[in-house]
Amino acid sequence: MNFFEAQERARKRTGWLVVLFGLATVTLILITNLLLLGIFAYGQTGEFVFSPALLTQQFEWDVLLGVAIVVSTLILLGSLYKIMSLSDGGRSVAEMLGGRLITRNTTDPDERRVLNVVEEMAIASGISVPNVYLLDETAINAFAAGLTPNDAVIGVTQGTLRYLDRDELQGVIAHEFSHIFNGDMRMNIRLIGVLHGILLLGMIGYYILRATRYVRSSRNREGAGAIAAVLALGVGLVVIGYTGFFFGQLIKSMVSRQREYLADASAVQFTRNKQGIAGALKKIGGLSAGSLLDNPAAPQYSHAYFSQGVSGFLQSLFATHPPLKTRIKRIDPAWSGEFIAARKIEPPAEEQPRTEDVTARTAILTGTIAAGVLTANEIIDQVGTVNEEQVEVAQEIIATIPAVLRQAAEEPFGARAIIYGMLIDKNAEIEAEQRQILMQLADPAVAEHTRILKDDLVALPIFARLPLLELTIPALQELSAPQYRQFRKAVQSLIAADKKVDLKEWVLQRLVMQQLDEYFRLRQRPKATHAYLGAVKKEAEIILSLVAYTEHQDAATAEKAFNAGKSEVGAGALQFVTRDQLTLDNLNTAIDELEKLKPLLKPRILKACAACIMYDQQASIRGQEILRAVASTLDCPMPLLSAFK
Repeated sequence: MNFFEAQERARKRTGWLVVLFGLATVTLILITNLLLLGIFAYGQTGEFVFSPALLTQQFEWDVLLGVAIVVSTLILLGSLYKIMSLSDGGRSVAEMLGGRLITRNTTDPDERRVLNVVEEMAIASGISVPNVYLLDETAINAFAAGLTPNDAVIGVTQGTLRYLDRDELQGVIAHEFSHIFNGDMRMNIRLIGVLHGILLLGMIGYYILRATRYVRSSRNREGAGAIAAVLALGVGLVVIGYTGFFFGQLIKSMVSRQREYLADASAVQFTRNKQGIAGALKKIGGLSAGSLLDNPAAPQYSHAYFSQGVSGFLQSLFATHPPLKTRIKRIDPAWSGEFIAARKIEPPAEEQPRTEDVTARTAILTGTIAAGVLTANEIIDQVGTVNEEQVEVAQEIIATIPAVLRQAAEEPFGARAIIYGMLIDKNAEIEAEQRQILMQLADPAVAEHTRILKDDLVALPIFARLPLLELTIPALQELSAPQYRQFRKAVQSLIAADKKVDLKEWVLQRLVMQQLDEYFRLRQRPKATHAYLGAVKKEAEIILSLVAYTEHQDAATAEKAFNAGKSEVGAGALQFVTRDQLTLDNLNTAIDELEKLKPLLKPRILKACAACIMYDQQASIRGQEILRAVASTLDCPMPLLSAFK
């Protein structure tokens, strides 16, 4: 199953969740009505009688409607409340579990090791570099959480860092990246919301029962009867709520177990090392704490963990993960059945900053990137995946970035300076104007730091520009909302200084600023509403023409590349657009509309762009950047083309 099919499957799963949610609500409405009818009957007979004749006699449509409205409203409000409490994305989940953000400039060797693994895999796969949170737990476990890939976080326990070597850690992280690729994170959040909404009925019943403790017993029949009716209502709601929660847990468990098998298989595919993830699972079995988390909030997120995070009564029934031995056998059929005793891992020297010859490395990477000849299908098949070669190339690219820039990207102060520096124009007059803008809108110290980093940014290899931008995003997410608005204003002013928007600026705007706008809630990703390409004909023409002009400077060649792209996807009605129509407003409007395509239509746009770029059987760095920018905007992680074989 490719990335786009996985996204469509995730969308359908959401639809089924809505159906199950509706069925659960209807069932709870009917049961609640039966309960109320029984209470009404008690008011007449003094006994709780549930005979069909008496219940039929008590039945009233307006009561049924009233109960339906109340129950539906309570469940919906309970679900919305829980989902809203997690609206900050993965950060909310990590903090509720007691996680601590690992700062990018950490000097702790274990923390540095996991950050390196996450950064390499993110840059290789084309998703935003997730923040990493550390849970103070001795168990070996991890999770990915968020509403979108842009607000995703990776959580790891102390035990994961303490006991897993690099290959095992990489296997665990690859497993979590698979959940990001497959759209599992949003489903996890929605499951939490639905279960909380259903459980709310039981919680209300519980508080009704508690309240009756403070009501004095009445000696008259009416008073005693009223108290008995209230008690019956409370008990009934508790039973109804927790029964619904019981079946909701069963559904959650069944859905989750199947996804874990898929994520395990994907981790093996991504790393091409089955012993990595298998070794991590074997060490869980050999550790006394296993993968169990000691946190009151852990059960809510049980379906999001790498391995079973909670235990208790009926755990085999509610298990969100397959049995440990079964998972290991699927990955490593030759496994002897013996677990591995978990021992403290000493951070290897390879996790220290690399100091290899940058000149030689640059030459190798430049040759690698320029050498590959790929078809459009090969490019699209790689979306939403990552492999060992791509991770290795990501490692090599990161190593070419000067230490001063890597360090600057790790904290908000330097990250802002890098973004500003990349927007400084080569024209002396425009640069002078941009310096004035920085003095007016930017922190003076940041403006000065921008000047200091100028030479390093100018000398930065072209293929390292995009990865460096991606490395700045976690640090920029640490800005306060007012700081980000001021930063955003400065960026927009720098872009507008030359009265035009070049490709570099547009890529930065779409890849970096769009992600940050979503993170700081200045922009909301639109819903998928376009079910056929004809609805975005004009927009597809603009984006495909932009790609053609980017890769092929000659207008005649660009048009031939455009035609190759549209023929690849059978879009013969598309018309080539002249350069003067490729304005900033037109580009942004076009890409915003393409975002609204259904998942299975997005690969057709990307395939056309890829065919356009590969028209002359080679892809420039600029062409790769524009393709990754378009793919990122469409929420389709595009791996490094340089590592494709």
